[in-house]
Amino acid sequence: MLGKKGMRQGRHRGRASNVPAYLHGGRRISHQTIGEIPGRSGTSYGRVPLHRSDRSRYSDFKRPRMSIICPPLSELPSPPPGKSGWPWDQETPELKTAGSSQLPRVTVVTPSYNQAEFLEETLRSVLLQSYPNLEYIVMDGGSTDGSVDVIRKYEKHLAYWVSEKDRGASDAVARGFERATGSVLAYLNSDDPYLPGAIHAAVAVLETQPECDVVFGDTYWTDSSGNVLAQRRQTPFSANGYLYGGADIQQPSTFWRRKVYLEVGGMNPEYQTAFDTDLFVRFTVAGARFRHVRQFLSCFRIHSEAKSSTLIDQRATELTRIRSTYLPYGFGSFRARVLRNLARLQRVFWYALQGDLAWLVTRIPDRLTANRSGAAVGPKVPYI
Repeated sequence: MLGKKGMRQGRHRGRASNVPAYLHGGRRISHQTIGEIPGRSGTSYGRVPLHRSDRSRYSDFKRPRMSIICPPLSELPSPPPGKSGWPWDQETPELKTAGSSQLPRVTVVTPSYNQAEFLEETLRSVLLQSYPNLEYIVMDGGSTDGSVDVIRKYEKHLAYWVSEKDRGASDAVARGFERATGSVLAYLNSDDPYLPGAIHAAVAVLETQPECDVVFGDTYWTDSSGNVLAQRRQTPFSANGYLYGGADIQQPSTFWRRKVYLEVGGMNPEYQTAFDTDLFVRFTVAGARFRHVRQFLSCFRIHSEAKSSTLIDQRATELTRIRSTYLPYGFGSFRARVLRNLARLQRVFWYALQGDLAWLVTRIPDRLTANRSGAAVGPKVPYI
C-alpha cells in the first residue's frame, strides 16, 4: 500500500521552520509515494518467496536478548552537549494502558551504516516511546564513523545488535526481521526519528481494529539540522491512488502485522533503494487493509547523503522492475491516468473533510519552487 518516490530537486521557498521542542531531530528514510508504482487493485498475484539471508556472517557484536520495557529518560546516557528537546531531555509521557503481557510485542529494526551523526537521536526516539513490550534490533553494516560506539552506549536496552558487512539496508532489515518475535513490525532508518507516542498510536489502531493489517500516520520532512521543511499529511488509504500516483504513504510512519509481512514473502534484499516500495506494493496487491491515524509519527530527514538524494537513477530502475513484476499495465497508460486523476479528486475530498484543504493549497507554491531549484528537499511527488 505504499509506493516510494525519489527526491525532488529544489529548495522549499526558504520557509524551513524550527522543529518544535518535542521534535528536535529527524532523519531521512525512504519515501513511499504512490505516484511511482502503477498497478491495479484486486489483482491476484503469486506469493513471493521469503528471502533468506546467510546467517553465518554474524560477527562477535551479537547481543541476543528478550523484549524490553522502554527505559525512562533517567536510565539512558546523558545527551551530548547542546542537545535538548525530544528525544534528548524529553520522553514520551507514560500512558495508562494494559500491561506488557496484554499489549502486542512490537519489533523495530534500524539498519545503520555510517550515520553516526544522526544515529543516537534515532535510538533514543525508539527507546523513549514508553511502550512496555518493545523489541529493538539494530543491524549495522560495519560502520567506521563511530556508529558502533554510539550503539554500545545503548546496547543494554537493545534486544539484539550486530556490526558486520552486509549487502545494503534491505539485507540488514531482512535479517533483522528474521530475528524478530513481535506480532507488529516496523523499521526506522538510522537518520529518522520517531515522534513521542508513535508506537502507542499505531498499536491502538491495530488493537481496536483487528481487521487492519497496516497502520500509517503523518510525517514531518526535516533538513539535516532537524528544521521542519514541510508536513506530509495523509488521507485514508486508496489502493488505486497509491499504485497509480494519486496518493502516498511515508515509510517511517508505517507499522504492519507480522502475519501480512510473512504472507507476502518478507523483505526482498535484491532492492537497494526501492525495497520498501516493493514490500508495500506486495501488501497492496495482496489485499492488505490499511488504516490512517491522524497523528505525526515520525520525521523523514532530507540530507545530501540520504539514498533518496544520491541514488535517484537506481531507484528509477528498481521502480520500473517492480512495475513490470507486479502490475499489469503501464503507469503512463490511459487507464492509469484515469485512476490517478480519480484518486487525486478523492484525496482532495478527504483533505476537505479533515479540515486540511487550506494546508493543501499552501503546498502549491512550495511544489512549484521545488521544481525549479537545485537542492533536494523532499520526495518527487508531481501528482499529489
